[in-house]
Amino acid sequence: MCGIGGVSLKAGNVSSELLEQMNLAQIHRGPDGSGVFTHGGTGLAHVRLSIIDIEGGAQPFNNEGLHLVANGEIYNFHALQDALTARGVSLQSASDCEPILHLYREHGASVSKQLHGMYAFALFDEATETLVLARDPFGIKPLYYAETEQGVAFASEPAVLSKVGWIEPAANSQAWGNYFNRHYVGGRQTMFKGIERVLPGEVLVIRAGEIVERLHFPAELPAAEASGWFGAKKSQAQEEPAMARFDELFDESVRLHLQADVPYAAYLSGGVDSSALVQKMSAATDELHTFTIGFDSTSVADERGNARALTTALNASHETISFGESDFWRFLPLMMTHMDDLTCDYASLPVLKLSELASQHVKVVLCGEGGDEILAGYGRYRTSIWDKLRSKRFRRGGDASHFSDLFKGDISSWREPDLSTPPGLTAIQAKQYLDIQDWLPCDLLTKLDRCTMAYGLEGRVPFLDGALAAYCFGLPDGLKVQGRTGKYLLKKWLSQAQSAVNPWEKKKGFTVPVREWLEKKREALASRLVGHDGLADIVHMTELAKLFDAPFGKREGQIVFNLLCYSLWFDVHIKGQELQEL
Repeated sequence: MCGIGGVSLKAGNVSSELLEQMNLAQIHRGPDGSGVFTHGGTGLAHVRLSIIDIEGGAQPFNNEGLHLVANGEIYNFHALQDALTARGVSLQSASDCEPILHLYREHGASVSKQLHGMYAFALFDEATETLVLARDPFGIKPLYYAETEQGVAFASEPAVLSKVGWIEPAANSQAWGNYFNRHYVGGRQTMFKGIERVLPGEVLVIRAGEIVERLHFPAELPAAEASGWFGAKKSQAQEEPAMARFDELFDESVRLHLQADVPYAAYLSGGVDSSALVQKMSAATDELHTFTIGFDSTSVADERGNARALTTALNASHETISFGESDFWRFLPLMMTHMDDLTCDYASLPVLKLSELASQHVKVVLCGEGGDEILAGYGRYRTSIWDKLRSKRFRRGGDASHFSDLFKGDISSWREPDLSTPPGLTAIQAKQYLDIQDWLPCDLLTKLDRCTMAYGLEGRVPFLDGALAAYCFGLPDGLKVQGRTGKYLLKKWLSQAQSAVNPWEKKKGFTVPVREWLEKKREALASRLVGHDGLADIVHMTELAKLFDAPFGKREGQIVFNLLCYSLWFDVHIKGQELQEL
């Protein structure tokens, strides 16, 4: 895993100093090496976290007028290397990313269609003076850009573009409603004014500092072969072959995701997704290492016992730690420093602490993100209220709508991302599809990327392997949802594969007792937030002060946490302050 950056100017030459500043601004993403390339008005920057071909994989890659910087892992790289060698191509390294350079000669800007993996890359073609930016179909790896009068600059993290002076740091008021209602900013926009995301599966073609073409190669998610399974009697004839095919694809995905020249491990929450992942990893590796975190609070679920039972059965090397109130206040400033693409997902906090521990032992961690989305695990996929909401398009959260007197302007009428579903999807698939396009890349995968890269770790997500995800998404609804049970096929598979876990338990989720800990610092929080300059254009201060007059309810606790996170983000990324432990 790495950090990339660069620029395409409309006029003049790129200075290597600007590129070096980009590298310095995201050195945590690649502490093992760095490099830059310049050619007239185009420049590329790269910081490296060495995972595959540690000795020979330094970037940028350069070959006969083509130049590449990449962030990610290409899991089908052995097949690509063999095919290129058979055609007489001489490879400079054993890197998984170098084949992109040579495949571009054959496929041009659609080269990403040949890749199986997670990636964001920039490729410059001297012959046509063309810069190509591309991001993987699920948006596992991040990529951002900013268009100005000077040209186009890009980086793995948006804060890089403000730190190097490409844009003046300013908050995007158009994103406030999105954030304060949903806890993250969806679609193309970010909380930085003037900085946008390259969308999942998108390719930008840039010449002379201008975007001249946008291509889109989304994840291939087929419609279910048959609908009408929801609530239907299970069919053993269809269930068994479906489970066999799932096992085959799951096995292949996990084995591909274990390719590395460095030590690896897994994050094990004790839930179904991570337990299934660890179970499958145990068959593919002789040295299984897992990390688990739980909470020092009786008010939230703690699944460390489930994780311990599984790792004992598998004879894995298992480390477990706890997350308490002092950790909450220690890691919150760090969370908002690294979460420059603003989300206030409180699950980031324990993942940061877990990453701090894991980074002392390994460089790669496999994680369970994506399982809920491809196999319909969320309760909202099974509730009838969703059918009523479908006509009003996709909504999540809506926290600010309960505080109409607090917010200036009509924050409750936040703009939804411009999303639509392909024809032929079932009702459940439509909900899954919208989550995969928005919630997954803009919140969950952003969280994983920033929390692991903060400590120089590579986070991998086998459930989002293209073939596995397509198969699971295309299953009939009834193999994913049975009554009030989601992820039915995965749970059935796990129940047969491992007796030490009970996948049929009610989903507990990964919940942090935020309101409990905020309440203990209610007066200090009031002092910090009431009058904060970053909130002055967003809320009425007199109404904000009233929130702190009484103990927090559930909604009050959530909106205070949203406001607190925004204020910290504003201090770090707009005002340029360095945060201390709260």
